[in-house]
Amino acid sequence: MSTAAEYFGAMQWTPWTRVVETDLVPKTRIEGNLFLTLSSARTEPIAGRIIETPEDQEQSEVLRNPRSGFVAYVPVGSIKRGEHLVTTGGMSVVEGKIVPGKTVACGTCHGPDLMGLADVPGIAGRSPSYLVRQMYDLQQGKRRGASSPLMQPVVANLTGEDFVAIAAYVTSLAPPLPAK
Repeated sequence: MSTAAEYFGAMQWTPWTRVVETDLVPKTRIEGNLFLTLSSARTEPIAGRIIETPEDQEQSEVLRNPRSGFVAYVPVGSIKRGEHLVTTGGMSVVEGKIVPGKTVACGTCHGPDLMGLADVPGIAGRSPSYLVRQMYDLQQGKRRGASSPLMQPVVANLTGEDFVAIAAYVTSLAPPLPAK
């Protein structure tokens, strides 16, 4: 087991999803559970969405290469807006007074590097569509796990635009390399 742990522990982490802020995305079609691009030209307005496509359609779909990553197209400005929500909960200071945000800083539970604490999962570098789906399901009361009651008030006041911003920022984070 030690040899296997050393082997897998020595593997370099590679980002799974590359986040690109843009106003226009390539036209896509849905096949199976993937959005596949019809061309590389960005001609369709992003309109507040996240469009997640394979970096290389042949590697992902035909060859099923588990190391072929994805591109997540997100609205311009969403990473910065997401960073504000994730790191402060949306809190601000106006005329010297603290104005509470609409949520809680994610690091409070998920850890300062968003890699998780104890039984709280890591979220840094995760798929944006996965993150949005989890937040939406929590907000709608569809998640029933042990920690769901703790997360429901955290996501209660968030909008779809907030979900997109949070996912854009969190996905753009590269988990830290393991200590040697």
